[in-house]
Amino acid sequence: MAAAAALSLMPVAAKADPSFGFGISFIIGGDVSVGVRVFSDDEAERGALALGLDYKLRSKAWRPNIGAAYLDEDFYVDLNLGLDLSTNELDYGIGLGLTSGVNAPVAVTPPSPRPSPGA
Repeated sequence: MAAAAALSLMPVAAKADPSFGFGISFIIGGDVSVGVRVFSDDEAERGALALGLDYKLRSKAWRPNIGAAYLDEDFYVDLNLGLDLSTNELDYGIGLGLTSGVNAPVAVTPPSPRPSPGA
């Protein structure tokens, strides 16, 4: 009971829904990979954290990665740091791909002007 009361007093954190992507990464050093991404946000025209899993085509190795991405309504661009599981070495990549579940930015409309008091 005390734990429930303590949890109810905690401030509510802003919650963002995740979104997903599928794309290609160009690995610094010459390899290319294909993979999936989960992004920390689902709003377009914003930055988001990205978690991914790629398959490197030349070295035939799996590559979990983390990075920063820019999301648009239907594509993403990211910079990522990955771990090549066959060599246990870190590498860097630049990714590009398609997104799913990203919401269009909300248009803000200015308030309508008030009529003057003498009119």
